Amino acid sequence: MLDLVDECGKDLKNCGYESIDLGKYNATCSKLFIDSDGKSKKVGFDKGHYYILTAPLVLGLPDEHFNFLKSEIKKRLKLLFKLNKIDKNKNFLFVGIGNPKIISDSFGSRVIDKIEIKPFQEENNIFKISPNTFSNTGINAYEIVKLLVEAFDISVVVLFDALVTTNLIRLGTSLQFNDAGLTPGSAVNKFGMAINKETLGVPCLSVGAPFMISAGDISKKCSSDLILAEKDVEEKVEYLSSLVAEIFNELLEN
Repeated sequence: MLDLVDECGKDLKNCGYESIDLGKYNATCSKLFIDSDGKSKKVGFDKGHYYILTAPLVLGLPDEHFNFLKSEIKKRLKLLFKLNKIDKNKNFLFVGIGNPKIISDSFGSRVIDKIEIKPFQEENNIFKISPNTFSNTGINAYEIVKLLVEAFDISVVVLFDALVTTNLIRLGTSLQFNDAGLTPGSAVNKFGMAINKETLGVPCLSVGAPFMISAGDISKKCSSDLILAEKDVEEKVEYLSSLVAEIFNELLEN
């Protein structure tokens, strides 16, 4: 299964896919609204609103670049909040998917580390967890998330995960965010269980960034089971995790 919706290999224009130039830093934003079972089956992704922001000049630019990307992403996340009738004062559960010990798979846990909570105050409505991977725990992330949703009366789940791309250019330069949730490890194994509104009963937002690529997508001589990452992957993971965490900290601040 592919992680990025616009890498599905289908003609998405007939499904309403659009891509616009954001006017600075060669950044673009694409969107696709999968609003029917027919579109979902054709594309191979669950129904929902998908945005993919790509900024090829992620590193080596001034703070203005960081703030520009933050503004563009926040604008679209606010729309997802509105479409899903999300109240920032309700209980949120932030979930960092992936293996924190593998740099290219640590995006989720690094975002979680930077999400601000108020654990010692009664008005705290933000909870966070990094459940690690099924291969390390033997427990599906879905089972952990489901228990926490029920135990803490969670109204919104927000998931962060490192993704796999088929395009070298997108490594560490793209962010996909949607209200369709996700299936942990869907690009590399078949053990994950879907975490979405249908399975949990609450809105589930997902934010992912691709830091890995299959060797088979680079050369037909390589095994598709071999997953590769760039040498500067840690710098990109740190940059994008800081960007995403800061956005959500601002979205939920009072």
